[in-house]
Order: sequence, then structure tokens, then C-alpha cells
Amino acid sequence: MKRTLKLAAVALGAALLVPALASTAQADASDCRDGEFCLFYNSDQQGSHMVVPTSIPDLAGYTFTSPGRGQGQRVKNNAASVVSNTCVTVWVHFNSNYAGPYDMFNYRNEENLIETYNENASVKFAHDC
Repeated sequence: MKRTLKLAAVALGAALLVPALASTAQADASDCRDGEFCLFYNSDQQGSHMVVPTSIPDLAGYTFTSPGRGQGQRVKNNAASVVSNTCVTVWVHFNSNYAGPYDMFNYRNEENLIETYNENASVKFAHDC
């Protein structure tokens, strides 16, 4: 009986600990460092994100890599928000090859995508700083 109670207590403690650990692993806007442009899986800069290092004409083949909801999912047509810590203007386009409707972001922007919410296929950076 005592052994059963001990096992139940350990199981309960583990069950309470797992959600606490999972919430600390969530990515957030502070994970996008100075000089980086990040696409996030969820709105309001939540969930997994991908750092976009330069212009990308087609996001096919890229995945969200940081811990959090959406990790491992493809980026193309799945991004919902951005953090722009770059010194240049960045456009997120609806279509590949920088075509179609777009959302534009300047330095130090944290916004949800509007024109390209979960419909994003390419990212274009202005010239270097």
C-alpha cells in the first residue's frame, strides 16, 4: 500500500512538472537577436521561429527550428508573426519570387502578418545597412 502511494505521488509530481518545463521552452520575441529577422509560427511572436538570414525567394524546404509550438513544421504558408531586428526594410510576400501581396517591416518591428498571414512564400531584404 505504501509503495502504491509513493508511486502515485511520484507520478503526480511528474505530471505537474512536465507542463511547467514545456512552457519555459516556448520561443518568444526576445529569442530574435539584434540584427535578425524572425518568422514565428503563432501570432504575437509566439511558438517556434525561424531566423531568416537573407532574402529567400521560396520558403519551401525551410522549417521552424526553435523550441515551441510548430517546431519542425514548414515555414512556407505557416508563419503568423515576425520580429524585425534588422537595420533594413524586409518584405514578406504572398508568392514565391517576391511576388503578390506583402507585409513590410522596418527596424525594431514586432507585428502579426496581415496580408500574408499563413500565406507566405518568400522574404525580401532591402540592400545592406
